[in-house]
Amino acid sequence: MTNTENDLAINLENTAGKLPPIEEKVKPYGFGGWLYFVALGFILTFGNSLYYLIGTILPIYRDGLLSQLYEETWKYSFVIIYETVINIFFVIFPVFLGYLILKKKKLLKYMVINFYVINFIVNIGYYFITNSIEEMATHDFMGEQGRNIVKSLVTCLIWIPYFINSKRVKNTFIN
Repeated sequence: MTNTENDLAINLENTAGKLPPIEEKVKPYGFGGWLYFVALGFILTFGNSLYYLIGTILPIYRDGLLSQLYEETWKYSFVIIYETVINIFFVIFPVFLGYLILKKKKLLKYMVINFYVINFIVNIGYYFITNSIEEMATHDFMGEQGRNIVKSLVTCLIWIPYFINSKRVKNTFIN
């Protein structure tokens, strides 16, 4: 070895221990970031559905209006029963999702995706059911239902890819 090569080898040996440590990239972990918006959506869904059940649906059953509506046309009763089942689902399922969040369950990712898809399908179903009832199929009402479909579609387009691709979701919900 020549003197220059020898000096270079000695310099490399001397600097080997002095290199700064390689910084590890911190992986997002824990409940935070965009998950706060998801949780807020679950809370609002729970609250709105519970409020609608207590304030609107419960009096229909309590006052016997369901049987009166059935006598008039079965379609009205079907809409009320559909709304009842759906709103009960939207009261119970967000509570279940909250449990999965607190326990950091891996199942959350799949259940949230199902929740958003079910919401979209429910809105489409409600649109077609109410559109079949002439008295309900007003321009304003159907326009509102159309907006609900678009909102639920946008929700799916935003949050489903988030739950599929998010590093935070993958690192947090592992149990």
